[in-house]
Amino acid sequence: MVLKEDTQLPQTKVETKAVLYETIYEKNEALDHGVTRVKISGVEGQEQVTTTYTKDQASGNISESKTVKIVANKVDQVVEVGTKPSVETNVLSHKTIYQVNPALEFRKEEVAVAGRDGSVETRTTYQLDKATGQVTVSDTTRQVNQAVDKVIQVGNVEKVIQPIAVTEERREDSSLAKNIEKVVSEGEVGENTLTRTYAINEQTGELVNPREVNQITKPMKPRVVLVGSQEDKPHILPTNSEREDAVDVSALTTSARSVDFLHDSKLKAQLEPTYDPRDITLRKILLRKTHPNITDQEVKDMLRIEYLQKLSIQESFDQTKRQAESSFKKIASHTLGIIGDTPENRSKVKQELEQYKEQILLGLSYINRFYNIQFGDTNIRDILAFNPSSFGNKTMTALASLKKLGSMSYEEMKLTNSPQTFTKYLSTITGKASLKEFLDSNRQLFTSDDADTWLKKSSQAMIVEKPSKENPSAHIGLYSKLTAGEKDPRKQEANMAAILGLLNVKEPNVYVISNMATITYGNIGSYIDTSLAQSNPTKYQAELARVKSLIEKAAVQQANYVDTLYRITKPENHDKLLTNRLIIDTMKKYTSNPNAQIDSTWSPATGSGADKGVDQFMTPMNYYSPVSRVGAEANGLGVRYFIDRVLDDRGSATYSHEMTHLLDRTVLFNNHGRRDGTAAEFYARGIFENSYNPEKDTYFNLNFVYDESKKNGFYNKTPDRFKTAEDLQSYMKGSFDVLYTLDYLEAESTKNLTDEEKTKYFKKIVPISSPFRRWIDYRNTAVKLTHKSEEIQALTLEDAKKLTDIDSLIDNHILVNRYIIAGFKDKDKIVPNGYYTVDMFDTIYGVSQNDSGMSGDITFRKQAFELMAALGYYEGFVPYVSNQYKQAAEAENKPLSDTYIFNKILNGKSYAEFKKAQFKERVAKIDQLKPLTIQYEGQQISLTS
Repeated sequence: MVLKEDTQLPQTKVETKAVLYETIYEKNEALDHGVTRVKISGVEGQEQVTTTYTKDQASGNISESKTVKIVANKVDQVVEVGTKPSVETNVLSHKTIYQVNPALEFRKEEVAVAGRDGSVETRTTYQLDKATGQVTVSDTTRQVNQAVDKVIQVGNVEKVIQPIAVTEERREDSSLAKNIEKVVSEGEVGENTLTRTYAINEQTGELVNPREVNQITKPMKPRVVLVGSQEDKPHILPTNSEREDAVDVSALTTSARSVDFLHDSKLKAQLEPTYDPRDITLRKILLRKTHPNITDQEVKDMLRIEYLQKLSIQESFDQTKRQAESSFKKIASHTLGIIGDTPENRSKVKQELEQYKEQILLGLSYINRFYNIQFGDTNIRDILAFNPSSFGNKTMTALASLKKLGSMSYEEMKLTNSPQTFTKYLSTITGKASLKEFLDSNRQLFTSDDADTWLKKSSQAMIVEKPSKENPSAHIGLYSKLTAGEKDPRKQEANMAAILGLLNVKEPNVYVISNMATITYGNIGSYIDTSLAQSNPTKYQAELARVKSLIEKAAVQQANYVDTLYRITKPENHDKLLTNRLIIDTMKKYTSNPNAQIDSTWSPATGSGADKGVDQFMTPMNYYSPVSRVGAEANGLGVRYFIDRVLDDRGSATYSHEMTHLLDRTVLFNNHGRRDGTAAEFYARGIFENSYNPEKDTYFNLNFVYDESKKNGFYNKTPDRFKTAEDLQSYMKGSFDVLYTLDYLEAESTKNLTDEEKTKYFKKIVPISSPFRRWIDYRNTAVKLTHKSEEIQALTLEDAKKLTDIDSLIDNHILVNRYIIAGFKDKDKIVPNGYYTVDMFDTIYGVSQNDSGMSGDITFRKQAFELMAALGYYEGFVPYVSNQYKQAAEAENKPLSDTYIFNKILNGKSYAEFKKAQFKERVAKIDQLKPLTIQYEGQQISLTS
C-alpha cells in the first residue's frame, strides 16, 4: 500500500487466522473395496499476521509489510481407503459321457473317468486416486479350472452263437463201384457267431443302431459220403488163348498182308478223293511237254497216290499188316466173348473177317495212327481196337466196331476231319458225343493231370507256353487255348484235330509255341540233322537241347511283341489280341550248307524224302504249302514262313512284320483301318517291323521284340521301355531332339559350299504321279482324289542356288546324297508299297503334302515318326497313317488327303511350317547341350561344342 505524504501512519495490525488441514487418502489392501477409515484426524492450525507501516521521507510515501507467524501447526487428516482385491467364483458343472468299449461284457458299465466340477475365478484389483479418494478398477483376471467329464464305458458288442447243422456231402468216387456208398466222416456241428456292434447315445448311454456281422467261428464238418461212380474202366482185352485160337486166321493173315493201301481195288473205290481242279490244271501244265494229250482221269490216277499219302496212314497200314495175325485173333476173341463162343459163331466171325479184311485193316490203321494216345500209364489204342465193349456198350464187338470205322471215306479219314469222324463212327462205340469229351473223360479217368499238363506229357512235341505279363489270365496252355471255344465251329474242329495230331507225335519232330495271340507250329527237322537220332544219339540229344533253348528264346520274343501291343493299344482292342492266329514255320529241312537254295531244301509233303514233322503233322493238318521264294507271308488267318525261320533271331523280326499285316487295321490303328492310298508294306518294313540287326541298323525303328540290354545300338534296349502309348511319343521326341539338332548343324555346315558342291552333297525327293497307287472308291461321287508317289532326283545348279538355310532345304524337297533307296539305288522312282526304310542319319529335310490324297512311301514313313514325336501316337501318328478322318472328309466333299489331316492335327499349319517350327524349337536349346566324352577309334574324345 502507498499513501500520500500528508496521510497519518496507520497503526500496526495483528490478525489471527485459522489454517485448514488437508485430507490425504491412503490405500489399504486389507480393507474391502470401498470401505474408508480415518487413520489420523485432521486439526486446523493458527497463524498470526502482523501488518506494519513505514514512510519514505524523501517521497513521503507510506508502505506496509506483513509478517506471518505460525501459532499452531495444522494436522492433515489421513483417511485409509479399502482396495482389497475382490474374488468371485462360479462353479462349472461336469457332464456324464457314455462311450463304447467292445472289450467289456455286453451292456456292462464301467467308470473310466470319475469326473469333477470345474470353476471360473474372477479376481479384480483396484487403484486409488490419492487426491480424491476415488477407487477405480485396476485389472480383472479370470482363472478357469476346467471340469472333468465323467466317462462311463459300456460294452457294446453282443455275440450270439448259432449252431450250423451238419449237412451231407455226397462225393463221386471213381475208385468205388457204381452206386456203392461209403461214409468217411460223420461230420461235426459248426458254429456261426452273429456279432451285433452297437453305437451309443453319448448323453443317455442307450445302445442304438446295431451292425450285424455273421462269421463262421467253427466250420461245420459235413457228413461225407463217397458214392461210387466207377464204370468198368476201359481196359486191355484179357488174354484168352482158347478164344484167340478158336478161329483159324492163318490164310486170312497171308491174304491181308497182300493188301496194298495205294492200289487195292476195294480201297481205291472206297477212298476215292475229291480232286482240287487246280491240282489237275497245274499237273497238266507240268506235263504238257512230255504228255501233251494226257487226260483228266490219267492226271487223277497220278494225283490219287499223292492224295492218299497226304492222309499219313500208309505207314500205319503197313505196320497193321505186319501185326495182322495177332490183331485178327484178338478181334475174334473179343467178338466171340460177346456173341458167344459157338461153332456157328466161330464160322460167322471167320467169314466176316475174310469178307471185310480191307475195312478191318483200315479201321485198325486209323486207330493205330490217330488214337495211339497215352493217358498216364494207359494207352487207349488197343482198348479202342480190341475191347470196345469196355467203354460201356456191352454188346459192341471189336469186329462190328472195326467194320464200321473201316468203312470211312477219304474225306473222313483226313486228320483235319477227325472230330466229325469221331462223332460219326466212334461216339457210339465210346459213349462220348465228341472227341473232346472222349479225351477229357479218359484223362480224368486215368490221370490226375489238368488238360494242359496232360497234353505236354502225352505228346512228344516240344511245347512251350509263354504267359502274358500284361494279361496273366489269358489262355496260353495249349489244350485250354485250342478248346476255349471258337465262334466258328470249323475253327474249333480244326483245333481239336490239331490236338489229336499232337497227341500222336511220338518223336520230338514238331514244336509248338503258344502265347495269348498266336500258336506257332514248326518242324524240329528244320533246325537239326534228324538222322543223328540213329547215327549219333548223344549228339542228337545235345542238338535237341539246343533247339529247345531256341524255342524258349523265340517264345519270349513273341510274347514281348504281343505284350507291347497290349500295352499301347486301346483297352477296347485288347480282345483282338486274344486269338489263335496260326504261325506256320518253314518246311525247309536242315542243311549244313549256308548257301543252299530254298528249292533244294524244301521238304516234300509226303514220302521218304519228307521231313518227319511235315509228313506226320504238317501235311495231314493241311499246314503244308509249296515252296515260295519269300521270307514269309501273312494271310487272313495267320503267317507262313518260307526262307526265314521262326527260331532264328531274324524269325522274331519277321514275326513282327507279318503280325503288322494282321493287326494294323485294328490293334495298331484303333480300328480306323489303313489309310486310303497305302497298302500292307507301308506299315511293316520301315515302321512296325522290328530291325533284323538292332545293334547295327540305324533306320527309324521301334524295338518291340528283342532284349538288347547287354548290347549297344540305336534303339530302345528292351520292349518294356514302352509301357503306354505315351512312352512311344516320349521316346521318339527324345530321338528327334538329337536328330533335328544334328540335321540343323549339318545344314549350317553346308552354307559355305559352292553351288556345284551342293549338287553333289544334296539331291531332292519330289512328288510325282503314281499310276500304281491303290485307288479307293468313295460313295460320295463328288470326292476326287489323286494319290502321289515320289522320285529321288539329282540336284541342278538352279536348284542349288535356292539353298541358303535350313528353311530353304525344307521348302525345296532336299535330302542328303547319301540316302540309298532300299539299299540299292541313289536315284529312282519310288515304287509304291515297297520295302523301304528311312535312315535316321541320312537326312531328309524336304516334306510332302498332297492336297488330294497320299504322298510317297519314303516321306510318309519319316513324317509318321515325326508326328508321333511331336503330337503323340494317337494324336498325330494314327490320324496320319489311318483312315481316322475319312468319313469326316467325305462328308465335306473332300478326299482324305495330307492337307486335310494336317489341318486337323496341326491346327491349320502346313507340314513345312510344322517342321520349321520343330527345328526352331531345337535350335533354341543348342546352348543347353552338355559336354560328353566318347571313344572313337581307340581314342577318348571330349566334345564341348
